[in-house]
Amino acid sequence: MIFIYNFFLYLIGIIFFPLILVILLINKKWQIDVSERLGIIPKDIKESARNKKILWFHAASVGEVQALAPVVRELKKLSQEKEIIITTTSINGKNRIKKELGDIVFYTALLPLDFDFAVKRFINSFNIELFIIMETEIWPNLINYANKKNIPVTLINGRISDKTFKFYYMTRFFIAGILNKIFFVIVQNEKMKKRFIKMGVNEKKIMIIYNVKYSFELKVKEDYKMINKNRKLFIVAGSIREKEEDFVLNVLNILKKENIVFFIAPRHLERVGFIIKLLEKYKFSFQKYSLIKDFSDIIKYELILVDTMGDLMKLYSIGDIAIVGGGFEKLGGHNPLEPAFFALPVITGKFMYNFEDTTEKMIKQGGTFQVETTQNLYDILNKLIENENLRKEAGKKNKEIIEKMQGTAETTAVILNEILLEKSGSKNV
Repeated sequence: MIFIYNFFLYLIGIIFFPLILVILLINKKWQIDVSERLGIIPKDIKESARNKKILWFHAASVGEVQALAPVVRELKKLSQEKEIIITTTSINGKNRIKKELGDIVFYTALLPLDFDFAVKRFINSFNIELFIIMETEIWPNLINYANKKNIPVTLINGRISDKTFKFYYMTRFFIAGILNKIFFVIVQNEKMKKRFIKMGVNEKKIMIIYNVKYSFELKVKEDYKMINKNRKLFIVAGSIREKEEDFVLNVLNILKKENIVFFIAPRHLERVGFIIKLLEKYKFSFQKYSLIKDFSDIIKYELILVDTMGDLMKLYSIGDIAIVGGGFEKLGGHNPLEPAFFALPVITGKFMYNFEDTTEKMIKQGGTFQVETTQNLYDILNKLIENENLRKEAGKKNKEIIEKMQGTAETTAVILNEILLEKSGSKNV
């Protein structure tokens, strides 16, 4: 089956090669780190890694990198003699790795494309003892070749969304063979365990541990903690996606009051220009976050447009209410745990299928509210603004979920270390 997969992969590559070449020539973003996507390792890194034992982690997105950080740190404590390499699928993810884990990571790179030559080149450059995949990144050649090299592949925080499960289930005649090459699967809950079993994974290979995203580490600057809000409410709309901007801003415009400062943080910075036009349309008094030098100036504006990367969590830390984007359109949503960590009430859209279990838990607990229409959003947001007790109680309920689930990073790291010990023990037999 892997032969058929590679046949179609190369066929698609040949067909689209001229287009890819043109894009590479005109799009600077595609030119960045293209060698890494081909599995090419710098000579000095290869030389330095020659006698090192490597633990390889992969986290696709910025959010996954953040959730992975405490697991990496805990495992490093247990396996101090081993070096860490981490791959991701985006430049932003790579930058976040350097920021969050730069002090303990030996090498950071973009994940090679799933062509067999790129995968082999990358894996053969290191003495990898364990490969840990965050959530569910199923790359057939990657998993197949790691398995051939006798590298235990472990999935942590395993989850399959409704949408993805339907696709995987239809192709399970192929996917099951790949999944069964995974050494061990740690899933988030019973529901995910059943999905992996339906995909053909042996039940004995699966363990349930709570979502490690409950264990993420957060460092908030004192500058933020010292902000004098002057009795103003801070409402933070984070990770707002295309087609959601007007939906959210329309309601915020209606709710303008002297005692409120709104923050809107687009998921993609290229949307900043479009959002500025909307802010001008609604006649907001606003400022770009990047232009604020003194944080006390924040309260001078009706709205702050967050035009920087990596600052959303800091803003949640000083917020009173959070609106989490990605779920007002069919985009899968974004992590509602981030504002919950700071005891904020959370409002999301109904399309949260990338975080369905987490969102369901938070809604059931009573600290998170799901809306479908602008009227729904207005009603819930207005209630939270007007009712301080409701606001604080909802935030408390969200924080309770975080507190109950913390500690899973340590548990996950212990299990990964046991796999390492088992592997080294079998080598000595």
